[in-house]
Amino acid sequence: MKKDETKKVVIADYINAFYYEHDKVPSVREIEAGTGIPYATVHRYLVAMQEAGEVTYNGYRSARTKEMNEVSPIHGISVLGTVACGPGQEEEQRFIETIRMPESLVEKGDYFALIAKGESMIGAGIFPGDYIFVKRQQTANEGDLVIALFDGKNNLKELGFDAKNKKYILHSCNPDMEAYPDIIVDELQIQGIVKGSYHKH
Repeated sequence: MKKDETKKVVIADYINAFYYEHDKVPSVREIEAGTGIPYATVHRYLVAMQEAGEVTYNGYRSARTKEMNEVSPIHGISVLGTVACGPGQEEEQRFIETIRMPESLVEKGDYFALIAKGESMIGAGIFPGDYIFVKRQQTANEGDLVIALFDGKNNLKELGFDAKNKKYILHSCNPDMEAYPDIIVDELQIQGIVKGSYHKH
């Protein structure tokens, strides 16, 4: 790839990333700070990209890429605290921040997000610090990853059910079963099912 084309990709990628993170387009100064490309050079490339139809740029702040114009509107999801991936923790809800995602990635329904704590779900690709996107509902099927409340504590686990003994099983997804045993309970309350996760840098 030619040097000029590389800088175009860097600038376009930064604009997209900034937009998804902040729900606004970056200024030329912010692009300069984020990419290390000098201000005058950023402006020159944006003008060239505008002329080539690769971005829409008004010469000041509004530089929108084709990708931004094609994606669906942004949907805000509230991060409401942490969830244990291991021993349960006392239920609490405290607003931390809002995560913005394209609505095309979010099904219809009421969503919230939690931050994973512990390592019991690493086999499901969920690691400490990951953001967990949860669809709020009170029912779930066996095999669903759920936010379950029992004994006043909530936990992120894979839902199972022992039909013979009529007990719920909250499965850990970690090969170290001694350190992360399954939890067997008579009753629990489903607070939501996990629809996705990602690691926020």
